[in-house]
Amino acid sequence: MLTNTLLFLVFKLRMKKRKIIKLIAVMCLQAMILLVTIHCAFAQSSNSSRLIVEDGWIEKMNNKIALDISLNNAYEIFSVKTTDDRFILSPNAAANLRLKVNYRFISFGLQFAPGFIPGNKDDDLKGETKSFGLGTSVILRHWILDLSYSNVKGYYLVNSEDYIPMSGSDPFIQFPDLTYKGFALTTGYSSNSKFSFRSLSSQTERQLKSAGSFIPVVDLRYFIIDNKSSGATTQKTNNFESSIGPGYIYTFVAKKSMYVSLGLLSSVGYLNTKLTTRYPDGDVVTHQDNFIFRWEGKAGVGYNGKKFYSGLYATLSGTQYKQEHTTAVNTETRAFYHIFFGIRLNSPKFVKKQVDKVEELIPKN
Repeated sequence: MLTNTLLFLVFKLRMKKRKIIKLIAVMCLQAMILLVTIHCAFAQSSNSSRLIVEDGWIEKMNNKIALDISLNNAYEIFSVKTTDDRFILSPNAAANLRLKVNYRFISFGLQFAPGFIPGNKDDDLKGETKSFGLGTSVILRHWILDLSYSNVKGYYLVNSEDYIPMSGSDPFIQFPDLTYKGFALTTGYSSNSKFSFRSLSSQTERQLKSAGSFIPVVDLRYFIIDNKSSGATTQKTNNFESSIGPGYIYTFVAKKSMYVSLGLLSSVGYLNTKLTTRYPDGDVVTHQDNFIFRWEGKAGVGYNGKKFYSGLYATLSGTQYKQEHTTAVNTETRAFYHIFFGIRLNSPKFVKKQVDKVEELIPKN
């Protein structure tokens, strides 16, 4: 009787969490629609004067707040290959929904994987995944700073057929208590002031003429992978990664609003891992120091008008490193997409005043 009661309470709690996630998604969408409606009804007919800088290469949208909604498949996948086996672990999330607010040099974003997106609810086959992320970025004339947090729970073994017989309707091997929590900090320096990184990232500027820039990047990551299942033996890793490398991005502009952007980035770095193996009679802790190599190729096409903007970006990336003291090699080659739609609204006066004060403290060069 007690067991049945506990199971019922757990079921009810899970249902409440799902309802809360759906409610948050609906409220966020409603808030964006409300803002657009208010703007259309009460916006002033006179538009703010254009601010063209860098000899006509960039138009700043200083009096506009940019709001956008987007879909992407940027989530963590783990791939480990040994001499005898290969494991590919992925969350059950076909797409993430991201809501973002951008104003001048700063941006804030919220990301999650709601169940109403097709492909996110085949829990019977791949198990349930809960995903949540936050991010903020600061983009100055030359300096770029991006900080993000990600939390994912629930993975499945993509290549389950290598270990169990499967037909089309059989469930994959699932790891419902496998969690990923990570922080990432990226810093870059754009060497060409006539190139607008904001026009690609936050859309608080418009690139009016074609331009490119060399952008060296430093990445810092701290992430935890923890299998919290009730098995006899489980593992947890605490990982710190640092890398540095050169990058280059070029944006081709047509008619001041249409653009195509291409970019390349490569980096080398260091990965320190603390591995904790939990046995019934106690924990065993080991450490690894690994050399890591990453590369990325980026391509994007978009429309960046004065009122509306949209785009489709694609990224092909690769990562490889050999685990110290083992024969295992971690490899990952992935293709990402990011499709977004946005609108610019007149910024409230109190926001403009506060940001003006902050910008006065920022060096111009």
